[in-house]
Amino acid sequence: MAKIDLARRAEIGRQRRARTRAQIVDAGMMLLAERPLEALTVDAVVEAAEVAKGTFYYHFQSMEELAAAVGERLGETFDGLLAPARLSMRDPIARLCFAFKQFLEKAIADPVWARLVIQSAQAPSEFAGEVRANLKRDLTEASAQGRLMMHDVDLAADIVLGIWVQVTRGILQGRTAADLVERALAAVLRALGAAPVRQRKGNTNS
Repeated sequence: MAKIDLARRAEIGRQRRARTRAQIVDAGMMLLAERPLEALTVDAVVEAAEVAKGTFYYHFQSMEELAAAVGERLGETFDGLLAPARLSMRDPIARLCFAFKQFLEKAIADPVWARLVIQSAQAPSEFAGEVRANLKRDLTEASAQGRLMMHDVDLAADIVLGIWVQVTRGILQGRTAADLVERALAAVLRALGAAPVRQRKGNTNS
């Protein structure tokens, strides 16, 4: 009789559970892009994920816990879009411009993602709070450097996020002109009264 590899069997079980959990999160992302959390049911999730209701409750205790997992996944997509390129940029306005353009380009390429981000932006969440916190850090630094005419950082953050949300809604409605991203970014910089990104010889991100 072949010797049973208990460690390998356990590893296979962990991988299977991880795949099933990811399958449920994928279904949650798709459905939350279409409707708010309060309108979503466990039955709808398990149907979309093609798993049993008991399987859902094995991985998540509630819809709120699933929504938190979706928010974490969404945050990971933002990290993938921005790092490490953004972290190498020392100019705060360059960082802001880079993030804004990346988000809009992702919205154009992935409408489901865009709808999910719009939902997250409209409701208090850890994910939305983290995005705003990163934006405020860049705006605070830019203001301290005398790069902004607007000194109310909270209002400035509202303006940046507001323009992004409205442009993204337009994208979802089919308004995707070739120069849309550049025009939207120019509108943000005008609204903030932002000075141009500083450029030094040999390094445009310093």
